[in-house]
Amino acid sequence: MSRRDAARFIILSAIWGSSFLFIKLGLLGGMGPLTLVMLRLLLGAAAMALLAWKLGEHLPPGWRIIGVIFLVALVNNALPFSLITWGEQHIPSSLTAILNSSVPLFTVVISHFALSDERFTWSRVAGVTMGFLGVFILFAPDLLTQGLSGAVVGQLAIVLATLGYATGSVITRKYLQGVPSATLAALQLGFALLWMLPPALLWEKPWTLQPTALAWFSVLWLGFLSTGLAYFIFFQLIKSIGATPTSLVTYVIPVFAVIFGVIFLDERLYWAQLAALALIAAGVWLVNRR
Repeated sequence: MSRRDAARFIILSAIWGSSFLFIKLGLLGGMGPLTLVMLRLLLGAAAMALLAWKLGEHLPPGWRIIGVIFLVALVNNALPFSLITWGEQHIPSSLTAILNSSVPLFTVVISHFALSDERFTWSRVAGVTMGFLGVFILFAPDLLTQGLSGAVVGQLAIVLATLGYATGSVITRKYLQGVPSATLAALQLGFALLWMLPPALLWEKPWTLQPTALAWFSVLWLGFLSTGLAYFIFFQLIKSIGATPTSLVTYVIPVFAVIFGVIFLDERLYWAQLAALALIAAGVWLVNRR
């Protein structure tokens, strides 16, 4: 990996890691969770559509492909974005990032049943077991002391979001391999915006909210940087160093998220969270081991 690619890798990790910080800041600034997601999708879709146009990509042929993308937009964007944003109302951003890092564990389980070339191996079974043990360590203290409290429900929302991400990635691999990357991202974000418009407008009535300047800055950051610029860097890295090395960003994102949460939000970090992060990271490494 060249120095330029290494810099891109670190920047991408930091931008995606900062997403959890700016979700929390947007919520603290008076932005409703559904409205925050809706605006993020709007800006992200615009940025990716511009990128697809600049790259000269075209829309995929056939309504069947469009229908699959419409479904993926729900399970891979609208629902996970909403669940993560809602969940961060109840738990710290750093804990959200650690739980979110378990996406590859769910992916390997779903892939075993949905994809013929992604079957379980001993290392994958060990990785999934180790990773889910880490997730259990995060849940156990609150579950034992508080039951189904706000904190536990918030964590459950993040786990459901990771399940959505995993399902969306498997569907994408199985049915959408031939769709150009930037076009696929633009269509997913655009369709996810359509999914989010009714609940955001009906339930939160965004015109009645009074978000702060910091909340608006958070929306801009999430839309243009965490979604638009980050995808652009992501595609550049895949072309330059390949998909597998680029996927290692999964290990670095929660590290940045934890650092940002501790520094800017004064969040406390416990040994149990560090142990869980280590177990999840080790599990992800095992399931990706070749």
